[in-house]
Amino acid sequence: MIIDDVDNGESLKEAVKLRCEEANLDNLNNTQVLYFDQNFGNNDVRLIELSPELLEKLKEETQFVLRGEGSEDAVLCTSDKTYAVKECTTSNSLLLIPDLSTEVTPSDELTCKSVSTTNFVYYELKLCRAKLDKLRTVLNRSAYRGEENEVADQGHKCTTEDLLGIIQASQQELRGGLDELGAIEYNGYWRVIEHDYKTSAMSRILTLLEEKAWSWERVPLIATCRTLEELQPCFVTELCLRLYGNQVESEQAMEETVDSEGDEVYMKLVEDKVCRFYGEYILSSTAGKFNLSEFMEVWQDSLPEGMTAALVHLRGLALVNRTSVPHLITYLPANDLPNNPAERFSYLFSQQDRWHHDDIIPYLEDLIGPGQTVNALLLKHCRSTTDQKTKKKVYNSKMRS
Repeated sequence: MIIDDVDNGESLKEAVKLRCEEANLDNLNNTQVLYFDQNFGNNDVRLIELSPELLEKLKEETQFVLRGEGSEDAVLCTSDKTYAVKECTTSNSLLLIPDLSTEVTPSDELTCKSVSTTNFVYYELKLCRAKLDKLRTVLNRSAYRGEENEVADQGHKCTTEDLLGIIQASQQELRGGLDELGAIEYNGYWRVIEHDYKTSAMSRILTLLEEKAWSWERVPLIATCRTLEELQPCFVTELCLRLYGNQVESEQAMEETVDSEGDEVYMKLVEDKVCRFYGEYILSSTAGKFNLSEFMEVWQDSLPEGMTAALVHLRGLALVNRTSVPHLITYLPANDLPNNPAERFSYLFSQQDRWHHDDIIPYLEDLIGPGQTVNALLLKHCRSTTDQKTKKKVYNSKMRS
């Protein structure tokens, strides 16, 4: 209730009583008289609408963080989620009253509260996917290339705090992105291993397995690190084995993982990961299109004995053209494509007019945010038909006749 032009408490009480009667209110319980602060209109405060769930989370975490640089749209991050921030307007006045009481008190005493400002704009939050697309670029600036290059790369290294100031993601989502890129915290900075350097490191590991007649299904981690330490740092060898393998953890294997000195750990290389790594290396080293059969032969020869190259290992990395003679394969990594959905589809259809469902899905999965589906994206941006030969669904661009 806002009362103007009242000089003393008794007159104020009478004026409030009159207003209550006009409003058919029986008593003055919990009546608060509002007046405009002498600094009214100072609009330093921004209002954000929170769901009950977010409100409880704010009470637990004590702070949320707004992130964004330059022309980027701001996002709000909790410890584990990212929210898009959307500006909304309302025709109703939103009064900001710092100490307004919402409790009902059985008293006819009046209290006066000041209105510090009024707003017609507030911000709405919508759960979205973390914007991790810059992370690869930022980390590649200081990719580890050997100890001899550490001084030259000094200015580009990033700590966790540095990355949180650049990347629009929660701390948990950022950590997930770092794990996905195979990053490691080395001397306090997050680093990835430069691709050619990592390829050389993996080649040394596989050559050592062959020389020692060690199975790729049971690689002694510590012995491998010690044997190769004059050629590459132990942390690089261990990172490679952990990126492309898993520690043997079965009950029987665990009994075998400890050597006579009681400190050895055994790793099993993962066929899918090793095949994908070498397949990408060969494709990325080749300009343009590659004869598919020749590529498959070179790819297979690069793998340890017992591993089999298969195109399924290159999901989201390569485009196969089976309509050409001979069949061709082209390097097309999903993480190099535009992050805007419309631009992504435009680029994909510039590479190939018609896409089968299984071929296009790997190039869309990283665009899916909370509550979204791949099928919804396809419905919005594609026209579908059925291939008469295979009876499978085929997609082409809505922008083309």
